[in-house]
Amino acid sequence: MEKSAALSLFAGWKGMPALYYGTDEKTLAEIREFGYTGVDLFVDDPFLPENRAALGKLRKHGLGVGAVMPALLAKQGLSLGDKDPEMRKYAVERIGDMIRFASEASGMVSLGLVRGRAGAGAGRKEFFKRLAGSFEELLKISLPLEVPLILEPINRYESDHLNSSMEALDFIEKSGLPLYLMLDTFHMNIEDVDLAECFRRCAPYTKHIHFVDSNRLAPGMGHLNMAELYRTLEKLDYSGYLCLEALPLPSGSECARMGAKFFGSQESSSCKTNKLFVPYGSV
Repeated sequence: MEKSAALSLFAGWKGMPALYYGTDEKTLAEIREFGYTGVDLFVDDPFLPENRAALGKLRKHGLGVGAVMPALLAKQGLSLGDKDPEMRKYAVERIGDMIRFASEASGMVSLGLVRGRAGAGAGRKEFFKRLAGSFEELLKISLPLEVPLILEPINRYESDHLNSSMEALDFIEKSGLPLYLMLDTFHMNIEDVDLAECFRRCAPYTKHIHFVDSNRLAPGMGHLNMAELYRTLEKLDYSGYLCLEALPLPSGSECARMGAKFFGSQESSSCKTNKLFVPYGSV
């Protein structure tokens, strides 16, 4: 499993779960020093020269890109399930730009809050039809570029649909669309009863994981048994990123350091366990 940290290419908003801002030398050197091998990117405008230059800086420091996250588009009021066809078209165009940007870094694009809100009553069925239609348009862009689109279940306090891992899994299976999952332990802790079982059931579709504690801080800073979840993912042979998409508390650097400490302890524990195993007949 690879480890990564969330980084924003723009100033962001209060409560944004990004540990780092910008791609200056000191920032990228620290991320690497802590042992992270990649980043998730909050992106505003992929066409800005400084954002395109950021990809080169990341490559220079040996940092990959896990997910490109278009959360700002949701903040700007864009929605893939919008009732207005012109607004849906514009949302698809903007995310299409994110897909092209992600393709330059072999990354993925997450589909979370930018899905919009389903509302209540009979209108929900129509919302999901519109949403599926937008996904189909995005797949026309992403599939030729080999950029996975990853659906993120988001808790009920931030979204009114696809809140749990099982709901998102059910949507993918019933729609038949070639989408994948990005699971987030912060949201899972609110919505899912058994996180380890959810990881097992969602394993065939899971491409990316936001791995944070119950309070959206580094593993070990909350009350979840993150070591158990880590071992579950090891047993499932999960090989993608575990990303620290966490709140920068007490600071971004300190939270990243605590995350690195946790990951280091788990890797050491795994090594010790492997050394204790001696295949039958080898002695």
